[in-house]
Amino acid sequence: MKTLSTLLLAVMLLLSCQNESKKTTEKQPQTTEKLQTTQWILNEDASSIHWTGYKTTGKIPVKGVFKTFKIKGVKPATDLQTALQNAQAAINIYSIFSNNESRDKKLISKLFENMTDTQNIYARIEKINPDNQSALMTINMNAHEKTVPVQLQIDEKSGKITLNGSIDLLKDFEAHTAFEQFHEACFDKHKGEDGVSKTWTEVGFNAELVFQHK
Repeated sequence: MKTLSTLLLAVMLLLSCQNESKKTTEKQPQTTEKLQTTQWILNEDASSIHWTGYKTTGKIPVKGVFKTFKIKGVKPATDLQTALQNAQAAINIYSIFSNNESRDKKLISKLFENMTDTQNIYARIEKINPDNQSALMTINMNAHEKTVPVQLQIDEKSGKITLNGSIDLLKDFEAHTAFEQFHEACFDKHKGEDGVSKTWTEVGFNAELVFQHK
């Protein structure tokens, strides 16, 4: 009798384990499906566009941001690279901010307002190469278009995409008149210890696009 009771108990335990295993197996596809349908969406308010200009022969950086911009073409996607593929931005030049009101006024009135049709700077992603963490970006300014390489960082954990690159106001956008006007207005401010006034034609840019889960 004791042997029979022991056998029945073993059978019950075996069936119980099989049922638990079946429940776990049934739940797994639901978890996988949920992960596959989770999508990234752009948080434009948390995103930012930064710029860096340079002055004096020592190439002292002057940093700032554009406070107003509009990004379109970014659609919800399960991975950030797909979300970025058709990204386009319109950047309002009147929103430029360097924490120096006098400088900002000169950037607007002497530089941008002496360009052709440049109330906005337009940029769009042309191609993404994840293998070497780079992309191609086309920028429209002063009625000229230039495609430039940018460094690309995609962080799927934090939901952030960072793009870094640089342009040349003269070589890329033929902005000679605007550049000369700005340099003249900033002549004394751009003198270094050597007494030489220099405004660099190179401008660096950095865009940080912040995404969140839908």
